[in-house]
Amino acid sequence: MDCLELNIRQRILSDLATLQTETQEDIFTICNVNQSKAQLAPNDESGEREVEPRAFMSEARAHCNIAFGELVANFPEEHIARHIDTLIPVLTDLLHDVPSVDFDRCLSWDEWALPDQLVFSTVSALLRICNAHQEYADRAVMSIITFVTDVVENLKESSSIDVLTHLTPSVHGLYRAITSTLYPWTASQWHLLSESLQSLVATPVLERINRLLLDINQEADATSIAFCHTFISRYIALGRPLSGYFTICCVMEMEWTVLAQALASAPLVHKGQVREAAAANKAWVNLMKCPAKDLGLENDEETKKALRNIIRSALQCFSDLLEQIEGMDTEPPVDTYAWETMSESLKLASVCSVALRELDENLHTRLMQLLSDSAPILDNLVQESALKATTVLVQSFPEIAPSFVIHLRRFVTSPLSIFEFAFNTEKRAPPPLTAAAKCLALCIKVCLFLTGCHPGDDTIMSNMYSLLNYIAATSKEITESSSSNQLLSNPFYASSITSPNDDVTFQSDETGLRGRSDEEKRLIGITTISVVTRLALEFHTAGEEEVTKLTISMLLQRLRTLEPTLEAAIAYNLVDLALVAPEESFIDVARAFSLINRATNLEDPRFSNNMVLAAQTRLARELDQRPDLYDVYLVELLTLFGDKGVAIQNVATSDRHVKTEEMIEQLASLLLPIEALLAHPDYSPHLAASQELTGLFRNLWFLCVLFHFTSGEEKGAMTWLMPALAKIATKTPTLVLENAHDAASEIEYSTVIRHEYAHSVISKHRSFLTRHIPHRTSEIRSLSPGQVIFLLMMQDVESMRSAAGLPSSLVSYFTNSSLNRQSYLIVCMESIADKVMRGCMGEMNSQAMEQALPVHLSEELRKLLVASTHRISRARDVAAKYLFNLITSFPSLMCDPPLVYAILECLTLLRHACENEFTDEYNPVYEFHSDCTGITLQLTDDYKIRNDILGQLQRNANTWFELALSRAPIKLQSTLQKYLTATQPLIGADATELGASVAETFAKALGPVHRQLSSLCSLSNWKSDRARALASQFANKCYFSGEVAGLRLAARKNQDSLDKVAPQMQCTGVQPFKDKMADTMNDIRNKRSSLTVQDLQRLLFRCAAILISLEKCDYTLVHFLVALPFEVFTPSAVAAGIETWMWVIAERPNMEVVIMCEVLTSWFGTVKERKGVFSASSNCDDPFYHPISYSPTDKDEIDRATTHARRLLMPHTLVLQMLFSRLQAARYCRSTVMFLIQRLVLRSAQAHKLFSTHPLARELRYTFLLFGLETLKSSHLDAVCECMLRESLYRTAYSWFAVRPQWSFGANRVQVDADIKVMSEFLVHLQGDSIRNMTSLSSLAPHQSASKTSLYATRLKNINQPLRLLIENEIFRLTVWANPSNEARRGSDLHGSLERNMLESTWPGIVRTVWEIDPAIAVYLTERFKSPAAYAEVQNLVQSNASQVVNTPEALRFLIGDSFRGGQRRELKYIIAWAPVTAVIAVTFFERRHGNDPLLLQYAHRVLKQHPVDLTFFFVPQVVQALRFDDLGYIAQFIFETAKVSQLFCHQIIWNMKANCYKDDAAEIEDPLKPALDRMTDMVVDSLSGDARAFYDREFGFFNKVTSISGKLKPFIKKSKPEKKAKIDEEMAKIVVDIGVYLPSNPDGSVIDIDKKSGRPLQSHAKAPFMATFKVRKERIIIDSDPESLLDGALEKREEYDVWQQAIFKVGDDCRQDVLALQIIAMFKNIFTSIGLTLYLFPYRVTATAAGCGVIDVVPNATSRDEMGRATVNDLLDFFISKYGGEETVAFQCARLNFIQSMAAYSVACYILQIKDRHNGNIMIDGEGHIVHIDFGFLFDIDDSFKLTHEMVVLMGGRYSQGYELFQHLTVKAFLAIRPHADQLVSTVQLMLGTGFPSFKGEPTIKRLKDRFALGLNERQAAEWMMGIIRNAHENVRSTAYDEFQRAFAGIPYK
Repeated sequence: MDCLELNIRQRILSDLATLQTETQEDIFTICNVNQSKAQLAPNDESGEREVEPRAFMSEARAHCNIAFGELVANFPEEHIARHIDTLIPVLTDLLHDVPSVDFDRCLSWDEWALPDQLVFSTVSALLRICNAHQEYADRAVMSIITFVTDVVENLKESSSIDVLTHLTPSVHGLYRAITSTLYPWTASQWHLLSESLQSLVATPVLERINRLLLDINQEADATSIAFCHTFISRYIALGRPLSGYFTICCVMEMEWTVLAQALASAPLVHKGQVREAAAANKAWVNLMKCPAKDLGLENDEETKKALRNIIRSALQCFSDLLEQIEGMDTEPPVDTYAWETMSESLKLASVCSVALRELDENLHTRLMQLLSDSAPILDNLVQESALKATTVLVQSFPEIAPSFVIHLRRFVTSPLSIFEFAFNTEKRAPPPLTAAAKCLALCIKVCLFLTGCHPGDDTIMSNMYSLLNYIAATSKEITESSSSNQLLSNPFYASSITSPNDDVTFQSDETGLRGRSDEEKRLIGITTISVVTRLALEFHTAGEEEVTKLTISMLLQRLRTLEPTLEAAIAYNLVDLALVAPEESFIDVARAFSLINRATNLEDPRFSNNMVLAAQTRLARELDQRPDLYDVYLVELLTLFGDKGVAIQNVATSDRHVKTEEMIEQLASLLLPIEALLAHPDYSPHLAASQELTGLFRNLWFLCVLFHFTSGEEKGAMTWLMPALAKIATKTPTLVLENAHDAASEIEYSTVIRHEYAHSVISKHRSFLTRHIPHRTSEIRSLSPGQVIFLLMMQDVESMRSAAGLPSSLVSYFTNSSLNRQSYLIVCMESIADKVMRGCMGEMNSQAMEQALPVHLSEELRKLLVASTHRISRARDVAAKYLFNLITSFPSLMCDPPLVYAILECLTLLRHACENEFTDEYNPVYEFHSDCTGITLQLTDDYKIRNDILGQLQRNANTWFELALSRAPIKLQSTLQKYLTATQPLIGADATELGASVAETFAKALGPVHRQLSSLCSLSNWKSDRARALASQFANKCYFSGEVAGLRLAARKNQDSLDKVAPQMQCTGVQPFKDKMADTMNDIRNKRSSLTVQDLQRLLFRCAAILISLEKCDYTLVHFLVALPFEVFTPSAVAAGIETWMWVIAERPNMEVVIMCEVLTSWFGTVKERKGVFSASSNCDDPFYHPISYSPTDKDEIDRATTHARRLLMPHTLVLQMLFSRLQAARYCRSTVMFLIQRLVLRSAQAHKLFSTHPLARELRYTFLLFGLETLKSSHLDAVCECMLRESLYRTAYSWFAVRPQWSFGANRVQVDADIKVMSEFLVHLQGDSIRNMTSLSSLAPHQSASKTSLYATRLKNINQPLRLLIENEIFRLTVWANPSNEARRGSDLHGSLERNMLESTWPGIVRTVWEIDPAIAVYLTERFKSPAAYAEVQNLVQSNASQVVNTPEALRFLIGDSFRGGQRRELKYIIAWAPVTAVIAVTFFERRHGNDPLLLQYAHRVLKQHPVDLTFFFVPQVVQALRFDDLGYIAQFIFETAKVSQLFCHQIIWNMKANCYKDDAAEIEDPLKPALDRMTDMVVDSLSGDARAFYDREFGFFNKVTSISGKLKPFIKKSKPEKKAKIDEEMAKIVVDIGVYLPSNPDGSVIDIDKKSGRPLQSHAKAPFMATFKVRKERIIIDSDPESLLDGALEKREEYDVWQQAIFKVGDDCRQDVLALQIIAMFKNIFTSIGLTLYLFPYRVTATAAGCGVIDVVPNATSRDEMGRATVNDLLDFFISKYGGEETVAFQCARLNFIQSMAAYSVACYILQIKDRHNGNIMIDGEGHIVHIDFGFLFDIDDSFKLTHEMVVLMGGRYSQGYELFQHLTVKAFLAIRPHADQLVSTVQLMLGTGFPSFKGEPTIKRLKDRFALGLNERQAAEWMMGIIRNAHENVRSTAYDEFQRAFAGIPYK
């Protein structure tokens, strides 16, 4: 480093010294660098020095010694403690040698000379060390004292040059070190140091220093003289003349700094970097704020004497200097340092007095004299020091405070020049003013303490008012001022802190000012205002916030009553107060300024506007102290700007002759505070602006355009305008909001543009606009004034923003649909946009030429990229065009990695968005996010537009990458490589990324720099690329990165190093790793592992690396390598495992068999442990085996089920894909591997009954079968083995059909297509399948063996045909599901040839064959094929072999039939052991048609008891109806027993039984069942006891109180609604909520409160229903899952939540039919959820509680179509647009999707149940857009249709839209989904026939209900049937006529 010039070396060393080191090695490295240069002069240990020539220290060595000191000062404490015995001697020796060293004469230092810096760094280091290690303190202090002594000696002997350039700078370095470094000095140390320092200010020494320049001129040559003069001038320039006077000042400051630190009551600590004089300032501030501690000098007379001498000498010095100054005609010269020395003498004397605990009278007198209007001198520094010294003295001598209160109050109200303050130029008040306020505040506080008053006492304010008297007294208008009169009457004046002789009143103050001149009065007023403000600030700091608020209030009262200068002072000081005041006071100040600004009169000579404007601007500039008030102040300023603009227009229109130029200039000046406020870097209002703020900004720009501020024509004093506007433009939020419904009218009729004024001046604006876009002249003529101004605003704002590198906001103007519909306006907007783009290109070209493109341009380009995918086409087109022009004009922008990443990620996201049509067809995802770049795309739900966007972006991206490749190929390809390596690993083989594909294409492409390769490609016919180079670069980077990572891991010594150990080459070195793997395995098995997926992946790859590096195979490691992923068995774990297995096999082929053996073992383990595809947790079962809830469809539940199923199935899928590849690799030459695969296939196929039957497992099952058949095809087996393996595979295929036929799960078209393809491929294999090897290994005779082989062939033929038939049917069903509307573009159905050619007579043989394989297949065969022969054969087989199907619940219907038949006793004996049917089917067995067979009744009773109570709970109405047939008492026994188990069931069954006692609403016609119900009710109630009985009493008592209100309301039926409401409120107030009670309609939550004022009477002619609101506490399950966690399974926790639930209570209305309809709807919901269809239904709760009584839950947050009509909403589309935004918004599209999904579900429900009375009062729309049907009074009509009106179709998008197609698909699929469950749905209704509901017409009702399911049709025919129903429903004439009828007669509008 010695070769480095100037101060570069010093800066490097200083940076090294202050570097934050992390390790011990780092510290030693820096020490070595510094110490290698830090050489010392020889030191004589004896202490006696011989006179030797001065040792020379070069500049380089000096810098190293300085850096060493800095390094030690920044050492961590632990390193100092470790090396202190070395550091202290080195530092003391350095300091010892400084006076005798001959420094290099150089001037390359920045601030201070080398000796100065060396002493400073050394002394600072010593003090820093000794601060923590006091045992070395005396040694350090003595070294400093010795240094001072040596300097004094050398000052006497050395040459003038040495003294000036070496010794005096060394003293200055000591001064800087002591005053800057905090150290806990003691009194004794101060005494020693003070004695030493006094020698520096001895008269001979000072005289020698002061005559140095004269001596130099005599002693030195010209070169030396020039050097000295330069040296001195540099110090003088920094305010440090190295004179004797300056030395005195330094010594004084050092003395009081040391003593003040000794007096500090609390330890002083550094915060942040040490600054100049930090110790002095901290110590002084501490003495000002806190009383000093006692130094214990009572017995230390020597120190006390020294202190008194110091006080005497300091005051004498002050007096001497004062005398000299008084004798001068001019100010004392700078080099005398007179003012500074006088200031320091006062401080030193006061600190010494505090240390002595004796107030020196001379000092007190001197201070009193200085702080008066008769002070002998006036200097800011001196008076400030006097005030600060007084503050310190008051802290330690509180008894002087009262006298100083009076004295200081007089002092600050004196017209002194030191208080003068130019408010328009100076940023801060004069220091004496601030110091006076602090001192006065302290004195007042001390007085309060002495008098025992509370700090918040009125005494503070009385002093404030007393001071404010002077303000009023100085006003020329005092007698007319209302505020002054208020002041006179204020009671605070009576309580001022005064002495008896101090009559401080308003009159006396005025009298005291009478002799003053106007200028003196003005100065007194200004001073007083400033002092009052500073006092308020001081009290605010002390926590007296109220003082600040009152002070602001008082100053605001006087703001408009004083002369201009005083008003300016008040305005200025109000800014300081506002910056600390509470928000409400801040607002008061801001509004007061605005009020004055609004009221400004141009003829007012006081120029109030300038005064207030200056205050407003300063407040804006300094508001960074209160960032929470940014928005408040900005709104105030913008509002003021708008108001003044409107006022100008009003003045101009009211008087056309008035001159408004000056008013407009004043308006323009208001942009100054706005610009100052927006200039704060931490304020970004444009990022998340509210609609209000956006409107204010828009108004500002409208006015700027209207008054030509943006035209650029300003001259003279207004040249600042355009730069200010440009800055405001950068912080302006988006001026056009996408969701603003009336943006066009806001522009047309802006509130800040007066049309009369605008019309009078608009011609000039039109000409401006025509100049911008001359080709749009005709359109401009058609524009309104508001539109013209808007276009000019757009042009001006966006031009400024684009010039600043912010082009992206241009797109926002095209996002509003109302503006896009304005034809003339939009074409002009597009032209303006083109002009802005051209201007941006030109501006950027100029900036690019200067390499000055904005740094944020990259982010703006990314915003444009995102905007190019916008949902609105115009916005999308503008963004795409802008982005394309920018990048093609400046291709080098593609060298920016974030932009490249964003383009690639956008391509990937758009590809995923387009694939969403197929992966989740009915649930479009609107937002796509990239974690890599942080960008988020919000896309339309129109998949055609998505594909268009992707196509356009891909074409543009190719163009951009080709341009970049031609300009900077290496940079681009390096960026693309980094992108590819930075991408997170993908799980599964099916994941694709378009961005990665594009990156890979261009990363290997040939650029123009590869000229020879490019020429070769053009000359030859072969296409070349750099794929090899790309792969090589990847490999090299990965290899060497891994190598470095390995070195780092190997060097780690922490406790966590076991799992991060680097690969070893010897077996003995891997034992710790084996132990770690074993521990990990145990932790995973015991569910206590905390590892993440990344941790497991790291572990597996290290294991693989070790295996590869070993010479011999380590079988333990192989076991762990395979077993660990299988133990975790999640997709990510298995994917990571497969990667490592393939890596090991590729590197070590000899390990393949070992790995395959482990895979085989682990696979068998999953079979044994029922993992993955062998798990039973997701098997197909009837949806009614699960509880049915009255709650809305939960999409999250469907998503969780999908995720769970895929998580289960994906691991086996991945392993199977790996096995497919190993099979192909081994089939020709690796018999061992083939044997292992054969074994795996056989064992798995033999476990075919364990395979999952989940719909998503279909693909995996048949993929496994294809793998098995491929294995069979590739194996050489004898006939027996081959047939055994084939038989097992066939049975695996058959077992899929041993459950009810299934649809696919969810809306994943890709999954359905994959299922069809895999099954089609399997069908092809079946069609060509035959026995390959006819020979067998057997001991039988050849002819016997041949016959057995022929039997195998026959067997194969027999089982092959039925399987093909089933496969064909499954494919047919899936093709119907994939194409429900039978559209040609979606493909055609597969019509199997087998079924088509099947004769009816062949069906029995087919049935018997499949029965032999699995009887369950035969049972479900009848659901697939509508063959009577097949049905009869199955029935025959079941009845003759009932024992074989006892585990198949659906087989029971074949056994017992539809009704009782005699002679069945023999078969029915097996029914006792039969698997349970669903609850509703079990209830039907009690019907008369089954003949009360005891076995069947026992079975049904067992089944009902076997099902969970929460499942049978749902069928309470059907259970009650079964009592009609309960001749043997089974149902009664079930009710009685279950009521004991569940109290909720007990209550519900009682309510339902009471509701069924009568057939009519009025409870007049008894039901024949009533006696039985009464007996059952009594029996259940009588059985209750203890807590159960208490709960029953509480619940029924509470409910009866609520429902009784309806009865009490009947007398009020004919009265007005307010009277009814009053009665309800009266009764509600009487209800007391007991613990645990609940609403009958909400048994899953308890009522904890009632809104007593929520009662509302409902419309009814003869009944009295009412609605009330209850606070219900419910419980929900929160599923907490961590995607990074290694362990499977999410944590479930229960949490309580409260919800306000509205309920309707009806009396005289039969609710039972509503209950039935909602039961069926809830059952539909269960069906849809079970197959993953997001069809929305909301079966709200209705509970019938007595005859004609019931409770109905109100659908929350919903509006009826009727209410919309009454609110004058034209149609549904208008309603959705008004609520959710335009059709292009995500909110609207989400709501529309919700409407479609719910409309499809309710359409099927309305069709099946034939729900009528569908007027607009019974159709609700909830807050999310779902349609919800209510009020089911009319069911089971004969009209096979549902309500589908034109407005509904229009809302979906029209008849040929994507939305309507979605509706058709969902409706058809909903119909197909419920058909298999028709038996249970019909049974639910049939059981209720006995109720005699008005809608029931007996058995014909049930027959028509069954017919609507179209059970005789196959799937395609049923789909076509439903499509016909939809066509019939669309614009059904009867629906329209019925709506018109309801409108005419019931007043229910439909449009």
